[in-house]
Amino acid sequence: MTAVSVPGYLYAFQFDAGGRGQPLKEDQLIATFQREEGWIWLHLNLTDWRCRRWLEENFGLPRDLVTEFADTAARQHVSAWRDVLFGHLADFLQDFDGKSMEFAWLHVILGKRFLVTGRVKAVQSAERMRFLIGGGHAFSGPDDVLSRMISNYPDSLDAALHRLTDELEIIEDHVLDERHRGERKRLMLTRRETAQLHRHMRAMRRALQTAERASIPTPHGFALTAARLANLDQDFIDMEARARFFHDEIDAKLAAETNRQLYTLSALTAAFLPPALVAGLFGMNLEGIPFVGTAWGFWGAVGLSGLSSGAVILYLRLKGRS
Repeated sequence: MTAVSVPGYLYAFQFDAGGRGQPLKEDQLIATFQREEGWIWLHLNLTDWRCRRWLEENFGLPRDLVTEFADTAARQHVSAWRDVLFGHLADFLQDFDGKSMEFAWLHVILGKRFLVTGRVKAVQSAERMRFLIGGGHAFSGPDDVLSRMISNYPDSLDAALHRLTDELEIIEDHVLDERHRGERKRLMLTRRETAQLHRHMRAMRRALQTAERASIPTPHGFALTAARLANLDQDFIDMEARARFFHDEIDAKLAAETNRQLYTLSALTAAFLPPALVAGLFGMNLEGIPFVGTAWGFWGAVGLSGLSSGAVILYLRLKGRS
């Protein structure tokens, strides 16, 4: 063992022959691994760059593999070096209540006797797995732990899908009840979250299927997760189609309401335009203006204004009926 301290150490577990895990301290980790009894799971904080060299020296991994594992992920993928599996997969950020749908990266190295996972931001799958192991759950091997970890992703997606479906149905009720004024922004937020989840889900499904087509020896749980993601894919497609339909429906209703308001404004403008013309004519300081010398001249002009407005309103009503 090169050092007692493990750079980036968050927690680790040692699993016995029965597959039950016990917490490992930093100073016990390498000694336990070198005994070649059972297997271990180590979870690292990759913001500590020293963990790269530590993994090279203590786990016998090549520098390129460790660098790929610890670097910032550009895409989801699963690759292999000899009998070691490594890659980057999608996860969700672990917040205080554990219900965040914000995207996070899970970094993975899987060997025959070890599983090393890493993250920059706390991920839900690792936290849930830690509590599951603490509860006495048994695992058949490190590949079983990894399979269980990635199965957390479709579980969370399914829960998010139900939540977004309920939100979409509430928006639908408001649209049908003509209470759609505040629903456009609400629908846009729902559409954005759905699109983001669907995008990352497709990327994860593609990574798992690509590894299978490349004959990479992946855990059995990878195929099950890919199948679940395939089922969720169609559900997300249907939801996005519904959201687009409601968006178009809200836009159509808003456009119809705007047209009604413009029609009312145009009718009022047309009704008051003739009185304005009459008032303008009688307001000119020129010789020969009618009713100048009469006591009822003002009221005569008012009457002409009213008659002109009435004529326009009557015309608009007759035209509307036709």
